[in-house]
Amino acid sequence: VLKLIGTVEKPKYTSAEEKNILATNNSVRTSNFFQGAFTSFMFRSYDDSKHYAEKYLDCIGNTWANLLLQHAVHAFYIGLISFWVARKSGDGQQWHERGKRSKLALKKWA
Repeated sequence: VLKLIGTVEKPKYTSAEEKNILATNNSVRTSNFFQGAFTSFMFRSYDDSKHYAEKYLDCIGNTWANLLLQHAVHAFYIGLISFWVARKSGDGQQWHERGKRSKLALKKWA
């Protein structure tokens, strides 16, 4: 959020414990990347949304479904981000397919 309002790119201080949790816990890392993608999408920061969505999609396959409702929310917003990136990028087909996969995931919840 600080980057989006123009203050700083990264916090000046993160504890060793925070870094360790992000490095070792895939569920936390996945949630962190989702929050980055979501926040960037809400503020219409295209490059950051794409970056965090790619990182999220790399992690989500290895994440244990411990919060099933959270996964439905993630599927919804990652789908929105994917379709947005598909419209704005040169590799739109790949992102369109990701959006369609998110749509299918949401149909499972309906």
